Amino acid sequence: MLSVLFGLVNPVVNRIRWSLVLFILVLVLIPSYVSATSEAQATATAPNISYVFGSPVTFATHTELQSYGFSFGPSDGQFGAIPAGGASYTFYGTAGSTRSCAGTPNVKGAFTFAGTLDHVTGSNGCKRLFGRGDGPAGWVFDADYAGGGQVVRFEGRGNKGWLMSFHGEVWWQNPSTSDHKCNVAGGSGSKVDCFYSSLGLAVSTDDGKTFKVVGQILQPSQPMSVFTGGGKNMAVGYGSLVVADANGKHLDNPPADPSGAYFYLFYTDLSPGLPGVCATEICMGVARAPYADVIAAALSGDPHKVAQMFHKYDGASPNPWTQPATSDTPDLSGTAGKYAPLWTDEPGGAEVIYDSSFDVYLAVYQSSAGIKLRASNDLIHWSGPIGAPYHEAGRTLYYPTLLGENGDPTIAGSAPRIYFSSFPTGSFPDYSTSVFESVQLTLSRGR
Repeated sequence: MLSVLFGLVNPVVNRIRWSLVLFILVLVLIPSYVSATSEAQATATAPNISYVFGSPVTFATHTELQSYGFSFGPSDGQFGAIPAGGASYTFYGTAGSTRSCAGTPNVKGAFTFAGTLDHVTGSNGCKRLFGRGDGPAGWVFDADYAGGGQVVRFEGRGNKGWLMSFHGEVWWQNPSTSDHKCNVAGGSGSKVDCFYSSLGLAVSTDDGKTFKVVGQILQPSQPMSVFTGGGKNMAVGYGSLVVADANGKHLDNPPADPSGAYFYLFYTDLSPGLPGVCATEICMGVARAPYADVIAAALSGDPHKVAQMFHKYDGASPNPWTQPATSDTPDLSGTAGKYAPLWTDEPGGAEVIYDSSFDVYLAVYQSSAGIKLRASNDLIHWSGPIGAPYHEAGRTLYYPTLLGENGDPTIAGSAPRIYFSSFPTGSFPDYSTSVFESVQLTLSRGR
């Protein structure tokens, strides 16, 4: 009887033992496989591309810009351009105007100016497009500062025009310093008014002649209450818009099939508990919204629709695009969704352009070592720096911006240009000491 029972039980016991063995193997091997697969995918999506910097070219001196009626800038931030015929462009950037400004004297905000890719040639009438407090009634995200410049076209459902993401700020006084200002990140020694920043959106339907602020499109992951009254700024960047499909593959603008297109929005953010430097420094993140939804919201006249259209990438599964990009609270009392930094080994980022010659995206950013670039095939997985940084001895370089060289400033070729403002270290934001410069990149495959 016992032998019969043992014969019946033993196979059951063996099956249980083998099940346990297999379960343990699964626990051990699958994470290793997933990790290896993830690393392989990240490696596969990192473009093999490099560059050589050309010699710096003076795009404009402060004396020249002052003669056009500007007291500071342009551009106090990233800037953009629309072709104006021939080799000429209408540029868009942040500036302050003097009483000699013919269009809108003694104000600050987003202005246009004129020139070629080589040099600024005029103020384009020195007319301000918008300034602080021009957001929708009751919304405070741009109460003390509003400035932008990068522009991207849109077209759909019988409407077309240009979108401009911009940087809006709320200020406070720092109780811990005699001048009540806050230090600029990066260790340069420069100080500015303490601020909490968000991204707004302005729209032009008259081919870039005028722009109207339609609302807030992105808010940092931490609410304003974390920063106000303290000694640290929250810098979200100026925003950078790129058109691509759901997998980050570049699309023409306007896209042939708008239903499969998205506007991707790049920004910087800061959130304790994140890996690497991103727990204490600003790092680049991305949000996106369906192409048609952006057009509809931007033209709706409803700032709540504008505030709700973008969602941040947070790296979660199965859908990493569910985090709301703003809290949709006009007084900034709410908390927006969390974000996932796109790299964590160093701070910086937020200006992105598509390069058609190599079918890659390039991100340019300011670092303590100078201006650096990274590359991506899908807008999510980014390479490390693809070359040595550009720097100038004794000077700090601010607001690097990439512009395409082949007639469409929003699309780079094999030799795009990086524009930036160069200051003696520690003198920012004293624009009387600055030089507006550009350097040309020569891109190639391989490293």
